[in-house]
Amino acid sequence: MVFNWLIDGGGTGDRDLDTRLALRIWDYDATRAKAREKKHGEYDLPSQNLGYDILLKLAALSITAPAGEDREVWEPVLVHGPAAHYALQHFIGGLFLRLGKGDDPVAFERVWRATAEYGLAANWSQPGLWFYGERLICDLLGFGNEDALSRLNSDAALRMKDVYECWAAAHLARDEECVTRFCHFLTTKFGAPLRLDGLRWLAVMLKEREPSNRWYREGTNDALVELVAVALSSDAQGLSQHAQARQALVEIAAALAGMNIPVALALQERIKQLR
Repeated sequence: MVFNWLIDGGGTGDRDLDTRLALRIWDYDATRAKAREKKHGEYDLPSQNLGYDILLKLAALSITAPAGEDREVWEPVLVHGPAAHYALQHFIGGLFLRLGKGDDPVAFERVWRATAEYGLAANWSQPGLWFYGERLICDLLGFGNEDALSRLNSDAALRMKDVYECWAAAHLARDEECVTRFCHFLTTKFGAPLRLDGLRWLAVMLKEREPSNRWYREGTNDALVELVAVALSSDAQGLSQHAQARQALVEIAAALAGMNIPVALALQERIKQLR
């Protein structure tokens, strides 16, 4: 590829120049993808291999940018929103990939928070594309990249608690995929510090649903069941000490029982044994 020296090589030796060149290539490819838009304005796929590769390069440049200058790198990508969901998903994956490449975890955490807050503040609920918007915000929150996030400094999840809480209040009820991905996140080592809070947020969401409403996807109930089981196994002491989290667990199990999930009764019995 003609741009290998920039994407995979050492570049020009000038980070600012490399960034400007990478952004120009991205702008070219985004313009091409937009010109071939489909229904609801959905962009065409990034070009092979240039479009995909330059997104990974921009992810790397976002992390290495000096504090206060990183937004100039990642915003030109994220500004395209769910219409360019293929590109944005690849870029976001590239950000988390940097943790495995040994990039500075402090710099990553700064960029991670900024991009997640950007996604939450953006209007990504366009007709015909809103579910891509929800999916991208979940991606930005690290759902599906918990192993990479475990490389961050201790308490990173707790430092992002306000962002997760804001997301849960505004987005958790919008799509089942949000529920399943959040449940899985809370069962992981990285998400564990937020598990008791997450139970409370999920319980609030379930209260707002009609009791007779069933999930469209079979995996949603499975994800809730797994979360309750993990909480009972791993957080018995915390649940005994935190009445609100314990009550949330009771309400989640009751909601599962109300939907005739067979294992729900057994979970309810286990919850009663908490002291």
